[in-house]
Amino acid sequence: MIMNRLLALCLSPDQGGLELYILKLTKYYSHDKNFFIACSEKSYISENTHTNKVECKSGGIFKIIRNFLILRKFILTHQINLIHVSWAKDLILAVFLKILIPINIKIIFYRQMKLTRPKKNLYHKFLYRNIDLFLVITKKLYMESCEFLPLDKSKIHILPYGIDKPVIKPSISKEEFFRKYKMDLSKFSIGVFSRIEEQKGQHIVIDAIKHSEHDIQLFVIGHCMNDKYKSELISRAKKYNLSSKLCFVGFLKSPMSYMPYFDLIILPTYEETFGLTVVEAMLMSVPVIGSNAGGVPEIISHKHNGLLFKTRDHNDLMHNIDSLIANKELRKKIIENGVKSSNKDYDYQKHFENLEKLMNIVLSS
Repeated sequence: MIMNRLLALCLSPDQGGLELYILKLTKYYSHDKNFFIACSEKSYISENTHTNKVECKSGGIFKIIRNFLILRKFILTHQINLIHVSWAKDLILAVFLKILIPINIKIIFYRQMKLTRPKKNLYHKFLYRNIDLFLVITKKLYMESCEFLPLDKSKIHILPYGIDKPVIKPSISKEEFFRKYKMDLSKFSIGVFSRIEEQKGQHIVIDAIKHSEHDIQLFVIGHCMNDKYKSELISRAKKYNLSSKLCFVGFLKSPMSYMPYFDLIILPTYEETFGLTVVEAMLMSVPVIGSNAGGVPEIISHKHNGLLFKTRDHNDLMHNIDSLIANKELRKKIIENGVKSSNKDYDYQKHFENLEKLMNIVLSS
């Protein structure tokens, strides 16, 4: 086996699924002295990473030049031979590092966002010509990549996420959690784990609850990315007389560990490349309903390990919620099959073992 001296490059300042994946990568290689991470200073990744790291600036032409010089020195010092890229904006930096440093460097790009249009102009041909391995998380994204990108199909591989149960436990018990947010522990409780922005579709769940025949309360867990949209959600709940049944929890450290506190997890998004929340809910033995969008149907088999509803259709979502509440056998079946699916198809250890196999193939070529 060729020795990998791997640099995970992710200068994203955000906090979402992509950044959480980088932390999983860092966790897996935490005891490997040949693994390094390049991140933006004061970013979510930097604050949660204690592995060998080099901090950079994000954005701006002068910062790009500065980052190139910082990383050039770091790569030469540590003799890096593999750069792992997850954030598309980092790709140009990785390519220049590859072609301007006198070391044989390979680039792996793990694409986690959907593609909506062709990228076959001269700029993208230059970028993708220098990618040695292009990884995608779903079959749908594989098809989009084959259609829209100037890449040889032999370089494109599907590598689904690997999920493991959280090590960090909730800071408070379920009873304390409900008491803290002044919600009724006895009522059927739905959790929506995602950033607060319109495309995540939290309003669809409010509309569904309004028309449901059951008494339901909704918890929204995640950062607010759009204050105007959050205000619209509050106004919507007030209009439907649901204000006391809507709770904004905000960001939770290790949100996955709180999932068992809810009777149901819903992913109401307009478009989701993968649907990490869905797999996490399955692994935590919580039934899940997802919109029939993006890569979600690749995870959920309707009425087998979860339920699917028509994207943006609150009536269809309402019927799915009501059927899950009324049908205990269906609920039990979905939970059991969800656990099996998450362990079989999205195993944490298997994911990184497959990644290592692919990296070694690239280094051997």
